Amino acid sequence: MNKAKTVASVSFLDNHSISMDMENVVGLSLGKPMEVEPGQWFSELIIRSQNGTLSVQMLSDAPDRFVVETED
Repeated sequence: MNKAKTVASVSFLDNHSISMDMENVVGLSLGKPMEVEPGQWFSELIIRSQNGTLSVQMLSDAPDRFVVETED
């Protein structure tokens, strides 16, 4: 039997934030925001690794909140 590999490790921190470590990332994608009802928007962040896929479903009050910021 093959040993299971860890795809992601998640920590819930005392300052109400989430920290996640993920190894062997091969791709990131952010879905186009969709309005699910007036004033309620949905988007999905997908992180692909060599070991599996992690999907994060998100809700917000405006579509422009779903922006990935990068450091120069």
